[in-house]
Amino acid sequence: MATTFKTVYKCRECGATSYQRVVDRAPNGVLQATGEYRCTGCRNIFASLRAWWEPRRQLDFQSSSFPG
Repeated sequence: MATTFKTVYKCRECGATSYQRVVDRAPNGVLQATGEYRCTGCRNIFASLRAWWEPRRQLDFQSSSFPG
């Protein structure tokens, strides 16, 4: 019997459930983590894990009425 798990931690853009740390070469040649994260699905780069999984805020638009 297979067990399936549901998670809220998934990419807000594509729904992928995994990410990788972004690694870049420093000026002295050493590879190091940049502090950013790359989605394994859409390959977008996010500044934080929260930015990767947290849904975008819905903007509240209010209709304005213009006279005339």
